[in-house]
Amino acid sequence: MRIRFALATLALTVVTGFSAVAGNGRQATAAQLLHGWNNISYLGASAAPSEALSGIAGQYAAVYRWDPVAQTYQLYAPGVPGYVNTLAQINPGDAIWVQYTQAAGELNTGSVGGTTPSGGSGKLSIAASTFMPMSDLAIYEKNFNEVKPAGNDVASQRYFAPVTLPHGATITTMTAAFEGTGDTVKVRLDYTALTNGETSSAVYKLAEVLSSAGGSPQTATAFAHTVDNGANVYFLVVDLTGGPASKLRGVTISYTF
Repeated sequence: MRIRFALATLALTVVTGFSAVAGNGRQATAAQLLHGWNNISYLGASAAPSEALSGIAGQYAAVYRWDPVAQTYQLYAPGVPGYVNTLAQINPGDAIWVQYTQAAGELNTGSVGGTTPSGGSGKLSIAASTFMPMSDLAIYEKNFNEVKPAGNDVASQRYFAPVTLPHGATITTMTAAFEGTGDTVKVRLDYTALTNGETSSAVYKLAEVLSSAGGSPQTATAFAHTVDNGANVYFLVVDLTGGPASKLRGVTISYTF
């Protein structure tokens, strides 16, 4: 009998951020950290990881950043031999995973002029293993970067994952990797107001990838939208309607700021 698999090795936490205007008119942004893995959008100046994360020195075990060129994660871990560390620099706009070792804390992720960062671009990668079923009755399988339903029942067809993007960024494209034929895989990037509950008409689509529109990986252009983390929440929804033959792999969101 197949059972659904939970990602036991990572306590994935999507962080929320807040802003404070400093005396020089620049907006300082901070991320709230919880014990385990935290996904953070870094907006500070380019710096070595030890410098970029100096505000939480001694409070984290590792930091990862996805390298889209090499298609691999780069690592920095304090105290390990130098040859193990492959992450030499964190740049503005980078989405990083920080393994926080304390119960709770805060990281100043940088400062930007006014209310909107500007002058660069970034990418946010979301592993398939971070997706969760919309229904508690779902029966599914997943590993580090693949999720698929175990059968064709309706409860096992829809999955979602929260998304944390830099405040003020403009989403440009979404790329999804999947396996499926015909109209069996649909991946959407949506947002809704913080105050919305279950009103589906108040959920708005920003980008959509359809297996019926072409092969994998597939890139879709996003509707014009400026990220407002003070008013909205952002998330991915995927429908896998082809049974075990429908599989989601990674999703990448590109943005400018």
